[in-house]
Amino acid sequence: MPSHTVEAVAQISNPPEDVIAYVANAQNRTLYLAPLTSISNVQGESTEVGSSWSWCWSMLGIDFEGVGTCTQYEAGKCYAFKTEGGIESTFTYRVEADGNGSTLTITVDFETPAAVLALPGGEGLLEKLEQSEAETTVQNLKSILDQ
Repeated sequence: MPSHTVEAVAQISNPPEDVIAYVANAQNRTLYLAPLTSISNVQGESTEVGSSWSWCWSMLGIDFEGVGTCTQYEAGKCYAFKTEGGIESTFTYRVEADGNGSTLTITVDFETPAAVLALPGGEGLLEKLEQSEAETTVQNLKSILDQ
């Protein structure tokens, strides 16, 4: 299946430690990832490599389900997880100190699901949609964490 990468960046008025702690908490994800409709069955601490959870993601009128697994955690620097099942992807959140706040970069590597490839123009539409979602996600995090 075709692979794609999208990236988005935002300045956040919060220290790197707080930004990574927030994004690493699986229970916060539905608050800033709009297509993520649910997180359940969380196993282990969100910051532990190997911790996992079940997820449901809705896009283009299709619901996808699978399991997410933490692959990297460095307090105040980086958090990453992979998803398997309905969508194969890797989400990486990197943060650097920037004055009194942080610069957050989100990178998402993903494979186009077969159900999307079956849609007319699905692959191109998905890439545009995912770039838009990445930008919306960093803006959502900025709104939440700038308070």
